[in-house]
Amino acid sequence: MTASMTVLVMAGCGTSGSDPGGDSTDRDADAGASRTPSVTRSMPASVEERCKVPVKGEMVTVSAPGGTLSAGAIGDGTTGALLLHQTSGAGMCGWATYGAWLADKGVNVLMLDFCTHGQSQCEDALSKDWTAQVKAGVDALRKRGATSVTVVGASLGGVVALGVGQEAGADAIVDLSGPMEWPGVPDSTSAAKATTVPLLVSGAAADTGIDVAGLEAAVAASPATDKRFVPMPGQAHGWSGISDGMSVNPEFTPLATIVLKWVQGDYAG
Repeated sequence: MTASMTVLVMAGCGTSGSDPGGDSTDRDADAGASRTPSVTRSMPASVEERCKVPVKGEMVTVSAPGGTLSAGAIGDGTTGALLLHQTSGAGMCGWATYGAWLADKGVNVLMLDFCTHGQSQCEDALSKDWTAQVKAGVDALRKRGATSVTVVGASLGGVVALGVGQEAGADAIVDLSGPMEWPGVPDSTSAAKATTVPLLVSGAAADTGIDVAGLEAAVAASPATDKRFVPMPGQAHGWSGISDGMSVNPEFTPLATIVLKWVQGDYAG
């Protein structure tokens, strides 16, 4: 069964207060930060050390043209999932508990830090090149044994996943609460019209930070044989639609299982 590579992006997500998985509405600040070279930081040895949650996994360095990206690697196998984060200052750590949950189910997981997050070190050109960043993650997963890669993105990660995922080599794409537009990324409507790999998109009608009707229309416009829009409950946004994020004992929603099945290549489930 072919696993899909999905990228999910959420609009206006970032860290607020002390919650490393929180959201922020400062989209312009994050967009500007994405074009600024990263500051040097030492690489933690493990995901647990980096994210301060009891999750097994190692921190790795992913090579990209014009820099390196930090990432958390959990699990192994031929079914791969590249997880792209929101604008949270904690970067990939918002995915830690869900990444561990996927790995427990046989998924080879790589949680990627975009430029300016975590220990990623990027020249300006790489910071502006979302395709190169995602491709570096996809290629790294294939080197780790994945024969199929689904790019899953939340909020910022979602719009990036949909916008550049197929070009970056994704076998399938998942967009969770991605905005319709983001600097340097094709708009979601244009991207969906060019997407032929399996496409899963989810968003909440009560989420005022995204255009749910626009996302539904984008899915309908995609020529992909396997495509689906799944309503997200309440006012959930991005990774909060699948779990409570950084919690030590998260409760995963039905959407978490739907995304898992998409990663596993079960597009009818």
